[in-house]
Amino acid sequence: YDALNKLPERCRQIFVMSKLKGKKQKQIAEELGISVNTVEVQMGIAYKKLREELKDYLPIILFLFGFINKQ
Repeated sequence: YDALNKLPERCRQIFVMSKLKGKKQKQIAEELGISVNTVEVQMGIAYKKLREELKDYLPIILFLFGFINKQ
């Protein structure tokens, strides 16, 4: 949640609408009055910033994911 909260406001809003609320890019664009291209660009920015912010946690996440799948 800390990493998500560090995103720029519009970027975070679009990411939440897409990934947490399950909305399609076209729907997000219509609701926010922006282009689908803007939604795509903002999602790219969100992924890049989140990858950078969470890079130190990736080995832990992969370890736990592997452990859970073995059970």
